Amino acid sequence: MKYKNIFSWLYLLLACAMLAIGRLYDERLDFFGINLSLILSISFLLLSIPLLFSIKKIKIYSTKRFLYSFLLIVIILTPILFLYFDYEHLGLLKYINFIFIVVPLVIIVVETFKYHDVRIFFKILLGFIFMLSLIGLFAGDVTITGRISALGGGPIVFARWMNVGLIILFFINQGKINKTSLLLMLFFLFLSLAAGSRGPIFSLFITFLAYFIFNFQNIFVRVFLYSSVIFSVAIFSGISSSQIDFGKIERLVTKDSRSQNARALFALRSLDLVTHYPLGVGLGNWQIYINKVKPTHLLKHDYPHNLILEIFTELGVFSGILFLFLLFYILFYNYKNMYLYKDYEYSFYPLLFYLQLYLVINSFFSGSLNDSRLLFVIMAMSLIELPLILNKNNND
Repeated sequence: MKYKNIFSWLYLLLACAMLAIGRLYDERLDFFGINLSLILSISFLLLSIPLLFSIKKIKIYSTKRFLYSFLLIVIILTPILFLYFDYEHLGLLKYINFIFIVVPLVIIVVETFKYHDVRIFFKILLGFIFMLSLIGLFAGDVTITGRISALGGGPIVFARWMNVGLIILFFINQGKINKTSLLLMLFFLFLSLAAGSRGPIFSLFITFLAYFIFNFQNIFVRVFLYSSVIFSVAIFSGISSSQIDFGKIERLVTKDSRSQNARALFALRSLDLVTHYPLGVGLGNWQIYINKVKPTHLLKHDYPHNLILEIFTELGVFSGILFLFLLFYILFYNYKNMYLYKDYEYSFYPLLFYLQLYLVINSFFSGSLNDSRLLFVIMAMSLIELPLILNKNNND
């Protein structure tokens, strides 16, 4: 896309809005009798149509073939499974949101985006994350357990978005962080901690641990300085556990095995379901058939809180294997490009690699197909044909 024209800017704005909302219709976004999500969805789809038709030729190579194959499997297989196993409201919404938000956006990103489109996309996405952070801070929802969230999305979703914002700020300029970015990163981290969700924080820790391991010699001093700043702020600002009465930060360090036990149970029951229905039971039908297989041990949860398990159980073993291969193949592809273009002044591959790594790890703890829309977009950006690099003096 030519990033300078108004049409492209508007599409990028709508694309980020749809990624943030995650559904075509959201009853939470009613203002004065007008549903904002419906207006945004219609506008997004109307602008997607000419962009899709502007694609003259699609070059298919191995990695892109795997991505498009998975999209086709979801589009074609889901109605077939619905006919055989029936469907619930949740499954139908998953399917509709996936084919009308994720599928067109993935195709448009792969086939039309260039370096500047990607850069503007991340800047706009950062704007939405900052707005969400302010809503969480000043008008956030507080659960019964004291965990913070925003717009009804839940603490896990809120923490995930805050961590995404932190990762974008850290890597968008290849680790070159100014004072404003550092303050925003600390702000996002504080709100993520306040959500009290272990999965997103653990995923963030693993992501930066990987960064530290891969770049030990180059960043040891920098990491030491940043850690010292954060530690000094925590100590000399007078912040202590008795003074923090915001969110549920202490939940991250207190012992509570209920969530861990639940995740382990979901995994065991999902594996059992796969052995009974290896071809899948259809999107949104996990809970129904989990309870049919073991009617004496009923579960009240709608999905397994694990993207991989969800795909294996609801779309079948073949779909699950293809998706696993796709995840790790593109992750390796980003890793390879990150080092191939490491001498360039500007490269998006470090951001794409570490952001995908974070989203993949997090999807093992609290992921679902509907919540993984950003992961699909990151994978699509990784497969853009023209390298996402820019020399210092290159403004093309």
